[in-house]
Amino acid sequence: MSGRKRKKDTARPPEQFLELADVLTYVGQVIARGVPGGVWVRAELVSVTDRRHLYLDLVQLEDGVEVAKCRATVWARERFSLEGKFRKATGGTLTAGVKVLLFCTAEFHAQYGFSLNVLDIAPEFTLGDTALKLDAMRQALLLEGVYGLNRLLPAPSDFTWVAVIAPVEAAGLGDFRREADALEAAGLVRFGYLEATFQGREASASLTRAVEQARVLHAREPLDALVVIRGGGAVTDLAWLNDLDFVRALATFPVPVITGLGHARDDTLPDEVASIRTDTPSKAAALIVRTVVQAAAQAQEHARTIRAHAAQLLLNADAGAAWAVDRALRAAHRATDHAQAQTDALMRQALGLTPGRTLARGYALVRDAARQPVTRAEQVGGTQDLTLEFQDGVVRVRTLTTPSDKAP
Repeated sequence: MSGRKRKKDTARPPEQFLELADVLTYVGQVIARGVPGGVWVRAELVSVTDRRHLYLDLVQLEDGVEVAKCRATVWARERFSLEGKFRKATGGTLTAGVKVLLFCTAEFHAQYGFSLNVLDIAPEFTLGDTALKLDAMRQALLLEGVYGLNRLLPAPSDFTWVAVIAPVEAAGLGDFRREADALEAAGLVRFGYLEATFQGREASASLTRAVEQARVLHAREPLDALVVIRGGGAVTDLAWLNDLDFVRALATFPVPVITGLGHARDDTLPDEVASIRTDTPSKAAALIVRTVVQAAAQAQEHARTIRAHAAQLLLNADAGAAWAVDRALRAAHRATDHAQAQTDALMRQALGLTPGRTLARGYALVRDAARQPVTRAEQVGGTQDLTLEFQDGVVRVRTLTTPSDKAP
C-alpha cells in the first residue's frame, strides 16, 4: 500500500522545475570552471569539413575500439596560420585518418552542444606518430622473415609482360604511360594495369586487393615484374602506403617489385621492401625502356656470334662432307640472317623510342668530326671539332683541351 502511494506521489508534476536552456547553461558553466583555459588534446581525425571554418570530427581509439569522440572547430581567424604551420612541417593538409595534437578550449553551447575550439597544432606529433607506426611495421616484417625477400630476387634482364598498380587517372600514371605505350605499340612489352585507391581509409584493402589480382595474372602467365606507381604528394598522403598488409604482400610477391612513388625525397615502406626503387613513375618507365634496349643489343650481339661461328665451321669442314656441311651451313645462314633481321628491327624499334624525348628533356647528342657519338671525356683531346645536336637544331663547336682539363 505504501509502495503504491510512493509511486503515485512520484508521478505527480513537480512544483519547481528548470527550463532546458537553464540546465544546459549551467552545464556550460561547470565545464568552463572545470577547464578554465586551453589544453593539449591528442586524437585522430575522422573527417574534415571545409565551410570557411574547418569542422573536425575527433575520435579516440583503443585497440581499434572507439572510446571517445567529439567535434572541434578551427575558426577562420586561426585557420590560415594553423594550416600554414601544418603544411610547412608535413607538406600536406589536415585530412581524415591522421593523428593530431591540438591546443583547444572547451565550449558547451545550449544549442550546438559540446565542442572544442582549436587554437594551435603540433605538426611534429603527427610526423612522430607516422614514424613510430613505420618502425613498428618494419619490425613486424623483420620478425616474420619477409622484409628482404623481394630484394633477393634478381633484377629482370628483359621485360615482356608487366603488371602495374596505379591510382585511377593519376598524373603519375600518365607520365608512366608516355613511355610504356610506345613499348606496347611496338609489340615489345605488354602491360596489365590494375587500379587502386592510394589514400584514405579504403587504401589498405584496395591496394592489397590489387596485389592479389597481380598474383592471379602471374599464375596465368608468369610476369617479369610488378610496378607500383603514384605521383608526388604530401607526407600525410604517402603515409597511407605504409600499410602492413599491403607491404607484406609486396615483400612476398614472387617476381621483382619496382616502385615509382612520389618524388626523390619521399620514402615509404613499399620502397624499402621492393626489389628495385625508382624515384618517380617516369623513372620506372625509363628503367623498363633501358632494359629492353639493352636486351635488344645483346640479342644483336648473339646473332653476330652465331654468324661468325657458322663461318668458322665452314672453313674447318671436312672436304669429303663439304656438300652436307655446306647445305647445313646455308640453312644456318638463313636462320642467322632471319635472327639478325629480327634483332635489327627490335633494336631500331627500341632505340627509336627515346632519343626525341631525351633531347626534349634538355640533353644533347655529341658527335666528333667523323659523326661518331662521343660518350666519354677521354675521347676529346687537343683541338677538335664537335657537333652538339639539340631538340631544335645543331651547334658546331671547337674544343681545346689538355690532360688536366679532363676529370680524373
